[in-house]
Amino acid sequence: MNNIRSILLSNRIVGVILLVVLAFIAGPNTLPRVLSSLLPAVFYEGVPCAWLRTADDRANHQSLLGRAAPNPISVRVQVDPLPTDPSALWDVRIIVTNESLGTVPFVYSPNQVIVGDNGSSGLGLLFTPPNGLVTGGQRANTAVIPDSAIRLLGPRQRCVHTAEFPAGNVLIDSNLRSGVTQVRAYYRNNSRGQVIQQPGIVATPIFNDQGLWIGYVESPPVAIPAS
Repeated sequence: MNNIRSILLSNRIVGVILLVVLAFIAGPNTLPRVLSSLLPAVFYEGVPCAWLRTADDRANHQSLLGRAAPNPISVRVQVDPLPTDPSALWDVRIIVTNESLGTVPFVYSPNQVIVGDNGSSGLGLLFTPPNGLVTGGQRANTAVIPDSAIRLLGPRQRCVHTAEFPAGNVLIDSNLRSGVTQVRAYYRNNSRGQVIQQPGIVATPIFNDQGLWIGYVESPPVAIPAS
């Protein structure tokens, strides 16, 4: 009997080890993605985007792999079920992923993620049909992008921005409640970013721009379930 128990215990240990090995083989992003799909309110796919490192001295510190990546950034969107309590908050999450093998900068400030698209650089949400929801953020194009408005995503890393909407503003919209509304996330950047020369005698910068990818990406639409 003791031998049988020992064999069963050994098999369980081997099984756990095999599961861990399988998780590494499948990739470090697979388990977080599965858990976040099953329990989006509990598990997120990445760290909050606001926790990422900000840019620092982009004139001299950039990833060559990140600069050379042709389409390094992708975005997806997740929505929580509509709340029934008007005093609650309804969350919409934007997942930003670095698809490259280098560190990639992107334009991001937590208070500059908007609903709608005014053509400026950054993250945003698009509702179809349009509605009156707002994030409270404001954004405009600037000639110089400060380091504080640039975050760095490591190779294959992803981050999550959560937009919170008061349920009282959501539940009064019949399109949102009836399940006919879809939402998409997007990211746009219009400039490589200017490097500001420091005053005084300094070494010649290695890079003549901030290495930002120029382009536009949009997530597939996600339907908002009827409440």
